[in-house]
Amino acid sequence: MLLNLSHTIFKGDDDAARLAALRAYKLDPDDGDNALYADLVAIAQALGGCESAFISIVEEERQWFKAARGITLTQTPRAIAFCDHAIRSPEVMVVLDATTDPRFVDNPLVTGPPNIRFYAGAPIINADGYALGTLCLSDSAPRERFDDAPLLAALARQVAALLELRKQLIHQQIAADLAADQRDRLWDSSLDMMLITTVTGTLVAGNPAWEKAFGPVPLDGRAHVSDYFTDSAQGDLIAVASGESDVQTEREMRGADGQTIYASWSLAREGDLIFGIARDITRARAAEAQLAQVQRMESIGQLTGGIAHDFNNLLTIISGNLDIAQKRIASGQVDRAGQAIANARDGANRAANLTQRLLAYARRQSLTPTKIKPADLIRDLVPLASQALDDRHELKVECPDSLWPIIVDASQLENALLNLVVNARDAMDAPGEITVHAANAERTPEDADDGHGAPPGRYVRFCVNDSGSGISPEVAKHIFEPFFTTKDVGKGTGLGLSQVQGFVAQSGGFVTLDTAPGEGTTVILWLPVADDAESRPDRGSAGSADPACHEDCTILLAEDNAALRAHVCDVLQEAGFKVIDAEDGQAALDRVDASGTQPDLVLSDITMPRMDGKTLAVEIRKRWPEMPIVLMTGYAGGALDGDCPHNLLITKPFAPDDLVALIRRTLSAVPAI
Repeated sequence: MLLNLSHTIFKGDDDAARLAALRAYKLDPDDGDNALYADLVAIAQALGGCESAFISIVEEERQWFKAARGITLTQTPRAIAFCDHAIRSPEVMVVLDATTDPRFVDNPLVTGPPNIRFYAGAPIINADGYALGTLCLSDSAPRERFDDAPLLAALARQVAALLELRKQLIHQQIAADLAADQRDRLWDSSLDMMLITTVTGTLVAGNPAWEKAFGPVPLDGRAHVSDYFTDSAQGDLIAVASGESDVQTEREMRGADGQTIYASWSLAREGDLIFGIARDITRARAAEAQLAQVQRMESIGQLTGGIAHDFNNLLTIISGNLDIAQKRIASGQVDRAGQAIANARDGANRAANLTQRLLAYARRQSLTPTKIKPADLIRDLVPLASQALDDRHELKVECPDSLWPIIVDASQLENALLNLVVNARDAMDAPGEITVHAANAERTPEDADDGHGAPPGRYVRFCVNDSGSGISPEVAKHIFEPFFTTKDVGKGTGLGLSQVQGFVAQSGGFVTLDTAPGEGTTVILWLPVADDAESRPDRGSAGSADPACHEDCTILLAEDNAALRAHVCDVLQEAGFKVIDAEDGQAALDRVDASGTQPDLVLSDITMPRMDGKTLAVEIRKRWPEMPIVLMTGYAGGALDGDCPHNLLITKPFAPDDLVALIRRTLSAVPAI
């Protein structure tokens, strides 16, 4: 178990006492436990993205490295060591550019190999407050900033905790050497926790490692092994008591200090006793989580890099065609300029689709919910789903016309179902059947405790079933996690099911999974039924003629992008509207107050400095409860909550005609204010 040293009082003035404290750990470059510290060094190197990382032990005349990565040196004189400065303060010492720091500008480690420019060192402070050394990062390139000092300090505390364990084990070993019995010596000095129980789970004895983690074993015979586990280990004991020779298991436990300990247990029975040996894997789990985060960031980098490449291509198409159109208009070739403008518009539309795919990846896409008939959508989906399959797969569709209507983004639901069909295809190595079916369902108040957090009411269930090999419980519990995939490298990103779940959650529903090894898999999308009061047509399309609206309408426009604000002003003014424009929500309120004019409609961006569009909408409704509000976004999408009053949300980029039509429809539906 690692000790909590975060509240240790630092003692940095007495170097003699510090060196005396250091000797108690009996540290040596050839120690056999150096590999224990390598994982923390690797995490530190990945965290800082540096060429080298190392754990430095600062002695009287030298510093040497207990664990290191990316550096060939094994020691240096203390007089030139950066770490000699770092141990004098409890804070992380950061040197962004050593060539500009008077302390190091002439240092041979700077002027010569390894040519240090950037350095960050966190002191390794023991339980008595003395800095034994440092956990360091260094690089041959300077930096402008370093924001990960708190995390580096946290890793240094883990190194200190390991060293504290080393010192305690040294003391235990000295005591164990006095014992003649080899078994007692192993019992007393083991890093692993050892426990003896009866076959019913009553504690008999625990070794010092156990008592260090969980306290002394009570001698009254009332302590049970399940008292120490956050989830009961009784089932494992029963398995051993029933005749299994050995059981391997991992359990989450609660230490005497209240901290969580993850332990890997081996259980065996001898007579009427069960013997258990456990290894603390808490640090290993933390390292695995750090590695998983690094891998996720690499995946994000690959995705965004690819999107940037495609987006730059599209920008080249757009800007190139606009240049061509400008030249043709200047030379009087107006007819030929039209084609270049059409090409630029096509590139812009493709760029908009690309950004929507990126937002879908992040589950931040803007949804356009409309009232639909599920049976019609599924029938329209069949040709697309059939094209995704080959001769080995048979597609069956079961969709009654009696399905209740729902309010959902039809295109996103279609994409989600198609995604599930493709996943079902990939899960079937042998020929088989894929079924898409939907049914009405009701959730009762008794269902509210099933863990999905969905309210009671009417739902439509969309099910995609395959006759494949099914999914094991261990894999199934991770199946909706982003970046998790069971497909071969290059055949899946692990994002599909995560996106499906995100879309369904945005739409007010939830997702369930029905699967077992050898029994196929069914993914079920539960989407709430549209109440008549909620039913409304799609208000965002521009296909219909513009309805009539009040004459001389004034639009209050808030948009922080000056170029876009000027463009929208031009569009609205050409359509006959009066415009009061402002660069943010606060400026919009100020200009309304100054003009003394009450606007007929508010058109506002969501993300702005000072006062954003959500806050502006709230303030407007306080003044004029019936004021129509249209919000614009290129990012927030479904992030708007019920506390943000607005009539409509329009997603950037939008066509001028679509914006004008949307505003006219909104004004025509609201009585004059």
